Amino acid sequence: MTRKYYLSTKDLVTIALLSALGGILSAYVGYLGNMVNHIFGVPFGAGQFLAGLHVLWIMLALGITKKKGVGTVTGVLKGVIELFMGGTHGVVIVIVSAVQGMLADAFLFSDKAKAERAVVPFAIAAGVSSASNVVVFQLFFFSGVPLVLIAMLCMLAGASGMIFGAGLAIQMIESLEQAGVTSSARKRLVDVPEAEGDTYDDRRANGRKRLAALAVTTVFLATFTVGAVYYFTFVFTISDDAVSIEGMLDSPYDFRYEDFEESEVTINAELIGSVTHIAPRDYTGIPLLDILGEATPLPGATSVRVYGSDGYYASLDLADVLADETLILTLEDGDYRLVAAAYDGAYWVEDVVRVEVS
Repeated sequence: MTRKYYLSTKDLVTIALLSALGGILSAYVGYLGNMVNHIFGVPFGAGQFLAGLHVLWIMLALGITKKKGVGTVTGVLKGVIELFMGGTHGVVIVIVSAVQGMLADAFLFSDKAKAERAVVPFAIAAGVSSASNVVVFQLFFFSGVPLVLIAMLCMLAGASGMIFGAGLAIQMIESLEQAGVTSSARKRLVDVPEAEGDTYDDRRANGRKRLAALAVTTVFLATFTVGAVYYFTFVFTISDDAVSIEGMLDSPYDFRYEDFEESEVTINAELIGSVTHIAPRDYTGIPLLDILGEATPLPGATSVRVYGSDGYYASLDLADVLADETLILTLEDGDYRLVAAAYDGAYWVEDVVRVEVS
């Protein structure tokens, strides 16, 4: 009796590789979402335009192995890797990724659909999987967000999933098969004299299709790779126990929480963002005005940028910062966070690594 869904060594390697790629590159995908927000001025949900890139790896694993349960396994492993890579959402990201994998498995349950890479089942599975992140984050972090807005974000994420998680995944699998990296479950044409008259035309059509798939995959991988190398080389910063205070300052230095404990204050603040809401609670930290006062801003300095490890930043007016005692840096679970009681939730930068005065 054959074990139809037994995972071979090749399947396990495929799952491990795709999980690792997805987990490591998740920060870069988030950075791309922030870039969309800055470039186009999208007021909410910029990351959802690229949400499909988070499920791409899950769909690739399903399409390559063609085994049930692979989506869930890949999702869980991807989430765990993202967590240990310093993901700002904590253990919730493991749940988000696991749910995405389970939904992909459920909606792409048919072995025939996986083997034939049927576009409609792939699109539905990837779209639902991608949109689920909005719902899961709503359950854990958000409250009071209008259902209309949640629906809009789900539609954005779903469309992204269909484009990247389904369309791009299918093209990439086609290219991998053409290159001989993975095997195909489809029947191949054999060049024999007895072949039907339209075999040549079919072969040409299939050749053009494979060439198009290879071109799409090559362009995507080249662009994605160059961008990822740039991001991890020049943008991404590994979190440390200190925050670099730099720029137009008389005495730049590395801020460490324990050096300023005598300046510690506790404030009550409520995070109100476009799609995020955290009820009022107490936060304990060091006022940013005390931190910058230690460095002494130079004449002519007018602004402050607070950077997170993923490249995201919030820009503030220096005069406002030096007059605001409720703008504080907190230290929670080893990571610094900017709590901006008087500002929109977009200013609450997580995993702060650098403060720059200019």
